[in-house]
Amino acid sequence: MSDTLDLGALQNLLERVRDLKIACVGDLMLDRYVYGEVSRISPEAPIPVLRARRTTAMPGGVGNVARNVAALGGLAQLGAVAGDDAAGAELRDLIASEDRIADFISRPPGAATIVKTRFVAAGQQLLRLDDDAAPVSISDSSAFSEASAILLSDYAKGVVSDDLIRAALAAIR
Repeated sequence: MSDTLDLGALQNLLERVRDLKIACVGDLMLDRYVYGEVSRISPEAPIPVLRARRTTAMPGGVGNVARNVAALGGLAQLGAVAGDDAAGAELRDLIASEDRIADFISRPPGAATIVKTRFVAAGQQLLRLDDDAAPVSISDSSAFSEASAILLSDYAKGVVSDDLIRAALAAIR
């Protein structure tokens, strides 16, 4: 007897996600990517100089989990915390453009959005700049309502607390 899952069984499991409401709750961040090319080393320090050519952004952390659920045909109910800042507004717009993701994001006044910026050249990540916000936790989420399943995504940023786990367990029962 094998403990591995064959491709057909995996496909059947993934197809079961279609049209299910799945609560995706946890740490949300804005992932930015700055793509460019390096053609020289800085005269100031022995580091590459990146000439930026293109910048992209997408929801990261639990936002990426929600995008994956939506890509599988599920209805993601995204529960998280974002700031009331420019990065939070950008995240709101990115999430609003996804038609299979419902926004259950808390935006407390004064909160800052977590931003991860990666600098990439020739397919190689050169540097990652983290702009981590002060932890903001939630003890419950309206994203749990009517969910067939709950996915908790914990990047140790403070959202997934013991209280939130208890609320998730109570909701799924």
